[in-house]
Amino acid sequence: MTTEQKKVLLKYPDAKLHHGMNGECFVQVGELNLNEEFLMPATSDPSSAWEYAALSMRTKQHFDRTHPNRMGLSSDERKKSRYSRRRNKGRANGS
Repeated sequence: MTTEQKKVLLKYPDAKLHHGMNGECFVQVGELNLNEEFLMPATSDPSSAWEYAALSMRTKQHFDRTHPNRMGLSSDERKKSRYSRRRNKGRANGS
């Protein structure tokens, strides 16, 4: 079992490798094809299919982390206050 396969199975325990009609391999979770969701190229190698699935999983995580609906005004205010505290702390130490 490769590290990519372990990472995908940790996030999606029911992920399975499927073979398409034209000989391509892809990782599927229920009805969701992880390789097609982020337009990954078709591959006939199972290890490449798991690599593409891990890459699409990381990309989805990055999108979810930086989504505009997730960012609120309160989080911006907290970030700015944290930055100003760091800046003021640095000035107090003589840096």
